[in-house]
Amino acid sequence: MQFRISILSRAVVVGLLLFASIATGLAEDRPQADARRDALREWQNLANGRTEFEIADPALVPKPLALAIEQSDCRYKDDIQHRPIRIVRVEKQRLAIVFCRFSVVGSDMVFDLDNLQKPKVLAFPHPASKGGFGTTDLPGAITWKKEAGVLEAEPVTDLACTWRTRYTYRLDKSFAGITFVIVRIQVNKNECRQDEWLTVWEASPWPEQPKSP
Repeated sequence: MQFRISILSRAVVVGLLLFASIATGLAEDRPQADARRDALREWQNLANGRTEFEIADPALVPKPLALAIEQSDCRYKDDIQHRPIRIVRVEKQRLAIVFCRFSVVGSDMVFDLDNLQKPKVLAFPHPASKGGFGTTDLPGAITWKKEAGVLEAEPVTDLACTWRTRYTYRLDKSFAGITFVIVRIQVNKNECRQDEWLTVWEASPWPEQPKSP
């Protein structure tokens, strides 16, 4: 009889410990769930049913996005009224295009809004000075070409009537995540911002992989 009581007592203790562990896990998950719900509610109120819109008031920038922007050393508040943050949808992916000022000149930065709690800055492939391609998160002034589904970036300079370069990017989603693919490079040799672009490089489709016998 004493042996049975001992087994029963152990079972009760194990059950209590298991219940306490589950309760602790639920308590830890609840703040995260609340934070996700709050972030989603904030964006829904701001979007008001729109898939693309602009934010021209720094007080309306969602807190997680504002934090990600500031952590990227991006100064945006001084220019946001005449260079508002643009929220766009590319390939069903929400992106924030933010103008950042660095000294005299500035550049747009793009933030991935897939996780509204933790927006992250995206990098763009960019020709390296000694050949090949590198990456940059400061591609220049960005234009979203909605009909074509591409972004055009033109590096900004404080020199007037200089050689201009324009890069065209397409969003690519794969198992590795979200990346930008460069599809075209154009130059403008005519000074004083004449709109005469010459394509100097364009991506071609990759050859098909041979099928296994």
